[in-house]
Amino acid sequence: MSNQKGFVPILAIFLVVVVLIGGIFLFNTRGRNQQSTKDYTDLMQRGSGLFSSQCEGKGAGKLSTFPLDPKDIELIVPMGRVQDSHVTPTDHQYIVPKGTAGGSLVTDAPKMYNIKAPADGYIINIELFKEPVETSYRKDPYQNNYLVIFEHSCDFYTRLIHIDTLSDKVNSQVKFDNPDSQHPYAYTRIKVEEGEIIGTVGPHSIDFQIMDTNNKDKNIISPDNIDSFSVYTVDTFEYVSDSLKAELLHKNLKRKEPLGGKIGYDKEGTLLGNWFKVGRDKNKKEEYWTQNLSIVYDHIDESQIRISLGEFGGYPKAYGVKDNSPDPKEVTQDSGLVKYELYKFDYYKTDETKWDTISFASGLTAKNTEELAGVVLFEIQSDGKLKVETFPGKTKDQVSGFTNSAKVYER
Repeated sequence: MSNQKGFVPILAIFLVVVVLIGGIFLFNTRGRNQQSTKDYTDLMQRGSGLFSSQCEGKGAGKLSTFPLDPKDIELIVPMGRVQDSHVTPTDHQYIVPKGTAGGSLVTDAPKMYNIKAPADGYIINIELFKEPVETSYRKDPYQNNYLVIFEHSCDFYTRLIHIDTLSDKVNSQVKFDNPDSQHPYAYTRIKVEEGEIIGTVGPHSIDFQIMDTNNKDKNIISPDNIDSFSVYTVDTFEYVSDSLKAELLHKNLKRKEPLGGKIGYDKEGTLLGNWFKVGRDKNKKEEYWTQNLSIVYDHIDESQIRISLGEFGGYPKAYGVKDNSPDPKEVTQDSGLVKYELYKFDYYKTDETKWDTISFASGLTAKNTEELAGVVLFEIQSDGKLKVETFPGKTKDQVSGFTNSAKVYER
């Protein structure tokens, strides 16, 4: 009996210890679960942005600050330009500062103008260009320059390209993932305030782009074939304050809506828009644009047809067409074989003098020169794909139809 009596207190003590340990474990587990839930909730509230990075806030606003002071701007070129490696319409404007003497990025005054953050937010990506993207231009003089992406909310972003220098603050927080590459990149999260100087630029063109994830361009059928974020590119003049818009419009080459230009032209069932070679490397490795093609309208004089070829006689080039017809939006499968004779083109001011491309001018018109480039054949197939063949240096009369060298493109 005495052994049984002794056993009861021991059992009671054991049960109390188990309960206490269980309680402590349960309390700690609950604490950990609550903390994990809090972290997850915070992460969900921050969100994953357009560039697959942490982001904060919602919605888009109107900018009251421009990256380059309007008084320092000579001219603004609208989006949608096709030229060289920009085979599909450009998703950015070109901002040309006063004092720009040509198209080169090389300058002996890289700190001439301040570059400012256009709104509160974060710098989330920086890329350093040590050489031109196109190998064909690597023999020309070149100067290091930067690409910078700003996040202003999970929906609202701006991008700048060809900045000459970065501020001490930005430089001190940048660590490139691949510093030995010709195009090192860094994923960052550097807080900036509207108007803060984040770098400088000399007297040469820079690129500017605004993206709003709530405003998707419905006229781009396959955005992943270009840059997936391009489909959210918007007209700058719709995203700046009235006072800033008034200042910038004096510098803008385009007078008709959309004032900032456009990049989406795709019209299903017709020739108009972007096309991509069947069988291409879809990972968009080096010089992927050679597999692209676009048939659009001029970014300044939209009355003029532009045929932009990723590879024509060994180079990517854009051309005008003889007699400016047929209109690509009217070319369908029923049109059969369509033959375009290609010509180089220039821009002219109202007094019929040739535009120098670096001085502001209003009322610009585009005209074909007398310099023949060649011929391109198109035929929309029954499956919606496009049969294409180019004939550099040939005239229409010298080309009767497709050969075994024809290629097939898709949307």
